[in-house]
Amino acid sequence: MQLKIFSGYEALCKETCALIIDYIDKKPHALICFASGHTPVGVFKELHQAQQNGETDLTHCTFLSLDEWVGIERNNPGACLAMLQRDCFTPLQIKPEQIQYFNPNAANLESECTRINQLIESFNGIDIMLVGVGTNGHIGMNEPGTAFSSVAHVAELAEETIQVGQKYFNSPTQLRLGITLGLSHLQKATLPLILASGKHKAPIIAKALATTATESIPVSIVHLIPQAHLLIDKDAASLLPDSINAQ
Repeated sequence: MQLKIFSGYEALCKETCALIIDYIDKKPHALICFASGHTPVGVFKELHQAQQNGETDLTHCTFLSLDEWVGIERNNPGACLAMLQRDCFTPLQIKPEQIQYFNPNAANLESECTRINQLIESFNGIDIMLVGVGTNGHIGMNEPGTAFSSVAHVAELAEETIQVGQKYFNSPTQLRLGITLGLSHLQKATLPLILASGKHKAPIIAKALATTATESIPVSIVHLIPQAHLLIDKDAASLLPDSINAQ
């Protein structure tokens, strides 16, 4: 795991974007998994600017949404896919045929998980996987206690995730289950990028880096991923020991 600490969110996003562009330059037909939410928005903006400047070509990539709230329609503004469409796919002019995602209203959610697992296998794994970190350490909807060996699965959401998730919706919304890629997908991705920004993420980042890998803190899996990049700003790093911050 490579830990990088940045002066601010903008610098973090620029570096993340540069890593993505460098990878796509080498493999234009990459399978790229993006998380939704607030953390990666700056990265998407940097990618858009790079695209406008002719610095990258995304037309041959396939994009895979990380997760989704079960039972939420995909056109709901709080749906993960809707957020990705708004913040990423539409600005980047990603064609519908380039986008893969979970159907959270499928009659058989286990079959839906199998479909996504098989899709990933058909690409020989995920090339780039960009994820954020929840305040309880979750990655995607892999809550504390999720097996590091997990692949796509239906997850029972932690109460903290349910409460925090309300910020994405226009009115109080019942959330109980999620459907998500697993931690094994992150571990096996060629370029795993884990982002955290803000002082509210500092406690879980400090806790994860102070321990060995434990399934009670999903993000601590970074200790088991040599190729992972943990990219955080100084606020998210504010509770780390001075010896780490000085690196």
